[in-house]
Amino acid sequence: MCATSKALRSRTVVPTVLAFAGAFLFVFQGSALAGVGSEKLDSFLRKKAATATRGDWTAVIVQSPRGAVSETKSTLVALGAVAIRPLPLLDAVAARVPTSKLNEIADSARVSRVSEDLLVIKSDEFTVGSSGAGLVFDQLGLDGNGIGVAVVDSGIRVRKDLKGSTPNKSRVIANVSFVPNDTSTDDSNGHGTHVAGIIAGNGAASTGEQYYHTFYGIARNVNLINVRVLDAEGAGTVSSVLEGIDWVIANKDAYNIRVMNLSIGHPVGESFLSDPLVQAVEKAWVSGIVVVVAAGNFGRASDTQVAGASNEGWGTFYGSIQSPGNSPLVITVGAMKQTEGDRTNDRIATYSSRGPSAIDQVLKPDLVAPGNRVISVLSPNSTLETTYGSTNSVPLSYYRTTGSSADSTQYFRLSGTSMAAPVVAGAAALLLQADSSLTPDTIKARLMLTADKVSNPDGTGDIVTYGAGYLNIPAALQSTIKTTGPAISPRLVRDEAGNVNIDLSNALWGTNALWGTNALWGTNALWGTNALWGTNALWGTNALWGTGVRNLNALWGTNALWGTNALWGTSTTLANSNALWGTNALWGTNALWGTNALWGTNALWGTNALWGTNALWGTISIVGEN
Repeated sequence: MCATSKALRSRTVVPTVLAFAGAFLFVFQGSALAGVGSEKLDSFLRKKAATATRGDWTAVIVQSPRGAVSETKSTLVALGAVAIRPLPLLDAVAARVPTSKLNEIADSARVSRVSEDLLVIKSDEFTVGSSGAGLVFDQLGLDGNGIGVAVVDSGIRVRKDLKGSTPNKSRVIANVSFVPNDTSTDDSNGHGTHVAGIIAGNGAASTGEQYYHTFYGIARNVNLINVRVLDAEGAGTVSSVLEGIDWVIANKDAYNIRVMNLSIGHPVGESFLSDPLVQAVEKAWVSGIVVVVAAGNFGRASDTQVAGASNEGWGTFYGSIQSPGNSPLVITVGAMKQTEGDRTNDRIATYSSRGPSAIDQVLKPDLVAPGNRVISVLSPNSTLETTYGSTNSVPLSYYRTTGSSADSTQYFRLSGTSMAAPVVAGAAALLLQADSSLTPDTIKARLMLTADKVSNPDGTGDIVTYGAGYLNIPAALQSTIKTTGPAISPRLVRDEAGNVNIDLSNALWGTNALWGTNALWGTNALWGTNALWGTNALWGTNALWGTGVRNLNALWGTNALWGTNALWGTSTTLANSNALWGTNALWGTNALWGTNALWGTNALWGTNALWGTNALWGTISIVGEN
């Protein structure tokens, strides 16, 4: 288990500061997570063990007590395991085991934890809508030059937009595959290439006199590191992803890998303290790599729309953040959709997963970014094109002067938090180009601190939907904040009065910490009169922990999340009054929003600016998700 995962091991707060890989990590003294016997199995395996029949097999990741991997392997062999392979990143092995032997494996003193080697899936979503995103280039001259971004995905097919200024020279500078029995690094699925284009596309295939839209990535000159872990169907296993992340960490200096994007994940089945995928991304984080992950596309509570229901009729599935987005360290990103062609009217995409994280109640997502109906680089004849070409193709006439009704062979539309995460990954690359000394924690803090505060159409806030707000790259680049500790996303905790608060005691969010009076999550009280936490809401009878999947005894009992003494209640105290949102702070009279400031007449958001005619997604809106 990596040191950062221990940061929130116990609700008992007895902090000890630990130095590891050059970063200060908060470690809390408490009882060990691993139990005995079946307690060592994750929730998926406990269910399988209870219903196992002869002949059933299960793929697992078995973690060992430190230094005991060989003994663990011997134990597995004795119990009939096959296809055993080492996972040195975690002192673990992957194997296929008889399902009927799961409890015996867990009973062994040579085993500390057993997790199912789950399928990880891409986090794209096919919806009707449009999205706007862009990059700071003309005004600030940043393009990510020299920064390496690892794309852990379905592969990258090198296309015109992913080459450099030198003809035929690819900016995909390294390629490796961890798909079992498949050494190809080409993208036969199409997901990874699309993600790579959002990060790094230079618009070469839509630039010239005949084009009236040019599709740029966020950091158009970064180098890409292609780490293929998903197959042609866009699926892979946790163990393959672990191998990929291990390779990224080992090769980060060789390719200057400063950012890693994972637009993939799986449902949460155990605490982040023991989740193998979370432990792996946290090891990458403490090694100095900014890790950006997709929140997931499970935000809808129903498959059908019902008039009057929340989330535009789909209902809201709180607690649907996927792993590894439940890690308190990494940057977890939800997806926004464009509404009425105006960024200020953009709304959350209904499919975007909501927090808090299951089991640990970590406050997620960290922020949101454009992710709906995003146009990016196409991998021709890929699974996604052949399956969804009729709905997701981009007509040539959309961006080129032509009499043809043909579809583009260069670009494709996809939607999802898969598309939102690389927007943030590209933003991180720009920050690193501007200041290569920035740590992952400082980058996370700057991105969250400067995000535009977002509320629901009725004016109520919802931090487990929007996190700190809507990504604002220009403001993040102007920030000079530097962290002195880890930027751990806080947990939601219940006090003795039954109120649920954000636990600010052991992260950057403390009373005298970085954030001001009305702090990171905006000036409005988090929940309005008709708040999220009503009788049938998150903590209610039919809520996240309700009947069936949702346990009848709601996690926090009968008192709603934001009671009288809750976070924004009468007894709440955050930081000092002259902090971020104070009179002379970032948003003050002469600050960012001043007359000649960022949003001025000729500023970044002006006629030809970030969202302008020649920007990433152009000015023409496509009717989308309502």
